[in-house]
Amino acid sequence: MADRKANAANGNLLRALQEGFDSFSRSRKAIARYLIDHFNEAPFLSAQELARRTSTTNSTVVRFAQHLGYSGYPEMMKAAWDEHKLAGGGGGEQMNFPVDDDFSGRAVRTDIHILQETIRKNDVDTFLRVVGLLERSRSILLAGMFEASLVVDYLRYYLAIMGLPVAAVTDAAEDSVASVLAMGKKPVMLAVGFGTAHQFLLRLIKGAREREALIIGISDNELSEVAKLADENLYCHKDTTSFAPSLVGAYSIANALVSALYTRNKGEYDAHLSRLKSLPLSSDWLV
Repeated sequence: MADRKANAANGNLLRALQEGFDSFSRSRKAIARYLIDHFNEAPFLSAQELARRTSTTNSTVVRFAQHLGYSGYPEMMKAAWDEHKLAGGGGGEQMNFPVDDDFSGRAVRTDIHILQETIRKNDVDTFLRVVGLLERSRSILLAGMFEASLVVDYLRYYLAIMGLPVAAVTDAAEDSVASVLAMGKKPVMLAVGFGTAHQFLLRLIKGAREREALIIGISDNELSEVAKLADENLYCHKDTTSFAPSLVGAYSIANALVSALYTRNKGEYDAHLSRLKSLPLSSDWLV
């Protein structure tokens, strides 16, 4: 405990969270895990909001800060902000960074960090299980709302080109509900959602589960609502400090899935692409 408080006092809040994690109670682990996965976002959260996102209470959040050696929640958040700035990730600074300075360089460095954290959050065994589930499924339903719909569209496009039985839901229209009802035998739903997921997405997941679908989640942390409802989970790191947060982590997961599926059955997919190229309406890129 002394080492944990020393880390916190010396501006190492993230290290204090990581090193003390195993000794925390269940509720404190929920808070610590959320802070670790969303450290860039932490300085902007009130105690009430952090409590809501971790299914704890305001008093539990305050006591957790004190447990780490801070006088209270505001002091812990100030430490998070100071540490975040030292790491070069200040959200306000990024938004005001002159475009004619090294803004592009900073954006690329942020993406590199996102990709590194995405790798850290996943394991090969889970990834291969997910690939196997998609490969064997006779019906794949992709679902994601708002910014997650961009990742869904990417997956839908390439899985459809490969000839896989895929449909996508990116809004709450009537035909989206019909997509759930039309799922065939042994269906798989791949749901993409970040942070507080859209309620319609959560209802879709529950509806698919009622049809005995297996749920694969792509989300930003294990405490997300999508992750809690999924049977298998892949995680992408996501920077939440920018107005337009980078989705490079989520796209990298999507691209890895497409590439792995193609590699495992390259001959069949090449034959399908060859037939696709022979169609008179094929687009120029297939030539």
